[in-house]
Amino acid sequence: MIKKFIFKFLCVFVCFFGLLIVVLLSTSKYVNDKNFKNSQTESNTLIIKSDRKYDLLFMGISHARNFSRYENHKIVEEILNKKMINIGQGGGGCGINEQLFYLQYFYSKGNKADTVVLILTPSMLTSEKLPVASNTFDKEIFDLNFLYQYLFFDSENKYQRITGYSQSKLEKEWINLKPDYTVGKFDSLTKMDKLAVEKGILLARQQNINIERFEKSCFQVEEIIKLAEKNNSKVVFIIPPALFGKWPEHNLVSNYAKKMEGKHGIKFYDFSQAILIPQYYYDHHHLNTKGVRYFTTAYLRPII
Repeated sequence: MIKKFIFKFLCVFVCFFGLLIVVLLSTSKYVNDKNFKNSQTESNTLIIKSDRKYDLLFMGISHARNFSRYENHKIVEEILNKKMINIGQGGGGCGINEQLFYLQYFYSKGNKADTVVLILTPSMLTSEKLPVASNTFDKEIFDLNFLYQYLFFDSENKYQRITGYSQSKLEKEWINLKPDYTVGKFDSLTKMDKLAVEKGILLARQQNINIERFEKSCFQVEEIIKLAEKNNSKVVFIIPPALFGKWPEHNLVSNYAKKMEGKHGIKFYDFSQAILIPQYYYDHHHLNTKGVRYFTTAYLRPII
């Protein structure tokens, strides 16, 4: 009797689980069929195809994704005369370790990139929140290969992240997701609010730099270098500009980048103080479209 009950329970469980997988795959196909461009979505799986060749791959947090948002992607490609893909993730949902995973997934699909450009935002390497964010994959299509690879990927808070990944595919927000056709981010500052910087961004960072976390992030960055080298990609590190110049973690990150420059032969460029004009920013450390155009022309084009 007990064996019969267990058998029925397992049958019901398998059927339910199978039906759930079908639903998750179906909603993902529905969204994927909308044909998103890199500039029209924050998702990576909606834009990573198979067997593609790119001149450049951008990665990092929001400061990297900004080179594609608001049709900035087209501007950067035209100025550099390069074909690029951007797997950077903003919105406080992705740290350096999951960026490593995205790069691994990119290569696993048979893709190639001549140069990997890591936008090395200093705070990314010391953040305590990004490595355990549970919403990392909320905008990614449900894909069994993607899930399988992540199950065997070394990460923190994996269970919550996978749970969020699955549940998000059943939500109205996901099903209604459409390409964002916004052209240009034209908001701009008129001056730097020193009080906001000192009491907000910088002061908070000065009090919470965790060296153990930083060292762990550095290990993950080096794994990115090794993975890129294995796939015949050159690596470039860029510390992006900020209206306030250097983050509190700047020297730590800069010294580490120089170490990697000597150890692996990567190229490292520190542009933290390259643009100190408020009109090129929509907040104290994110370039607006005018700023992206200027930075790409004046600083990226000469080095890429």
